[in-house]
Amino acid sequence: MFHFCLCRRRQRQNGRIMNVLEKALHWKHTQKIITFVIILNAAVLGVLTNRTLSAEEVLFLEAVDKACLVIFTVELIAKLLVYRRSFWSEGWNIFDFVIVLSSIVFISSSISVIRAFRIFRLLKALAEFPELQILVSSMLKAIPSMTWALLLLFIVFYIFAVFGSTMYGDAFPELFGDIGGSMFTLFQVMTFESWATAVARPIMAMYPYAWLYFLVFILLTAITLLNVMVGIVVEAVGTISEAVKQKQAAEAAENAPPEERRADEIEAEIRQHLAQIETLLEKRKDEAI
Repeated sequence: MFHFCLCRRRQRQNGRIMNVLEKALHWKHTQKIITFVIILNAAVLGVLTNRTLSAEEVLFLEAVDKACLVIFTVELIAKLLVYRRSFWSEGWNIFDFVIVLSSIVFISSSISVIRAFRIFRLLKALAEFPELQILVSSMLKAIPSMTWALLLLFIVFYIFAVFGSTMYGDAFPELFGDIGGSMFTLFQVMTFESWATAVARPIMAMYPYAWLYFLVFILLTAITLLNVMVGIVVEAVGTISEAVKQKQAAEAAENAPPEERRADEIEAEIRQHLAQIETLLEKRKDEAI
């Protein structure tokens, strides 16, 4: 009997702890605090790259860095305790777990390369902000279409590089001496980095009709294909944003009180009946005509 009472007491205590942790995670200021810690950690990691710091300053900044990691670890443990199995169903939670765990593993390393990997802790921001998650998810969704666009861009680059090497390679070997150099020169032209003064005008001084070569290349790449890539990403952002809105609406409807859910069902039925009535009226008008 005593053992049973003790178990019941422990269960109540555990339940209270879980309630406190859940309230803390859903507290409106929690994300603001984590955001501040992420920004602080980013600033500290940046300052630590300064080689003129004194030993005392380095020790202080290292202590702040470790304190930030402690806060991240506490947040992660709280999520693991509150969400349990459902924690692993969300990809961003797994991403957050990997970032924090790797930071804990490498925190005491003296190898500069491994210590430099601490900067990846800032990727934790991706697990905190839904807006960033939408952007990253959109870019990942756009990869298949972007691959074909990049392949087409590479083909255009290769064609113009071969043409440029053949036409201008002898006179301008530093710009069009080989395929690799030609493609790099064309990349400079596409990004408009000193392309007129350093590339186009010197060649046009010797080959007056070279302007046509550069004009067609810029129209195909910088103006057409790059805008196609931007359009692919924008379309993916719209698709992902709509999916997120639908998911949030479904979750809100699922968590809504029974009265609200019933009201939504009645509203949906009314809309359906109105649509059917409009269809019948239009059909009768067509028959009358």
